[in-house]
Amino acid sequence: MDNVTHALHGLGLYAVAATDPTIAQDPMAMSAVLWAASLGSQAPDFDFVIRLFAGDVAYLRHHRGISHSIPAWFLWPTFLAGVLVLFHPGHFAQLWWWSFLGVLVHVGMDLLTTYGTVAFWPLSKKRIGLDILMIIDVVLWVFGGIGIYLWLAGFPPQQVLLYTGLPSLLYILLRIGIHLYLRMQVRQRFCDDTVCRISIIPFLGLFRWNFVVEHHESYTLGAAHVRKGIRVDNSYKRVKEDDRFRPAAQSKVYGTFRWFARHLLLEHQEREDGHVQVNMADLAYRFRDRLPMTAHVVLDPEGNIVEERLGKKEVQKIAKRKYAK
Repeated sequence: MDNVTHALHGLGLYAVAATDPTIAQDPMAMSAVLWAASLGSQAPDFDFVIRLFAGDVAYLRHHRGISHSIPAWFLWPTFLAGVLVLFHPGHFAQLWWWSFLGVLVHVGMDLLTTYGTVAFWPLSKKRIGLDILMIIDVVLWVFGGIGIYLWLAGFPPQQVLLYTGLPSLLYILLRIGIHLYLRMQVRQRFCDDTVCRISIIPFLGLFRWNFVVEHHESYTLGAAHVRKGIRVDNSYKRVKEDDRFRPAAQSKVYGTFRWFARHLLLEHQEREDGHVQVNMADLAYRFRDRLPMTAHVVLDPEGNIVEERLGKKEVQKIAKRKYAK
């Protein structure tokens, strides 16, 4: 999730703590909880420093990686509590606990996105993304804004949580239900008696979601709508990695993007200047008629890498088509 949403969840934990009279009546304890929950809800994303020092490719490879993993669930609270206890002496246990909850909520919300996270390393190296929420969800922003307003207006924390936390939970559960329903519809349409891999990707709004169906030889892209049904937007032949791609495999961009992409689209393009360009796109990321998550490697006639980049250039446009029940 975006950092605004994570911050709102940190404030939500602060409201939960305020329901305990022993904490609510102790200003130092409330201050400790506020700092611990707020920083804990942001701490896993401190891995942004990777981009500052190592660049975009390393950031793509490691963002939401070890900083969100099982060891980090315990290391972040220990670090934060060790620093904050200098300003809140005698409250180490509270600082650690509420930092820990902030980290867990952060990782849990990231798991609900398409980008996902390697949350269960070292038990599993797999990046898990459950495709329930977009990175930025305006509905959760609205509930968080209402919660801040109610708090400032003097409502007790129990009512703030009732009017904002409960609707947020019900909203997420509704999205899970819609996701499962649309997944079933897409599977029945495209995977009946065949083996395929499906991703149902959240899009703007609640009722329309994107989908990718990956067969052995092809990809099918489209939109699934609760009321309007299924719309096929495009299909691609699935290009196998053969000897043509072997020189590009020496590229860090190629290796990183190949690891990251859930539905990897490959293209081998021979240019007029004699160079070869390998284009890659992750079909799981689509905004309207474009594929913005791309990477490119350019090879000279001898197979040497002369250019490699992540970026949004040369993205593929997708023709729009009508929904079909």
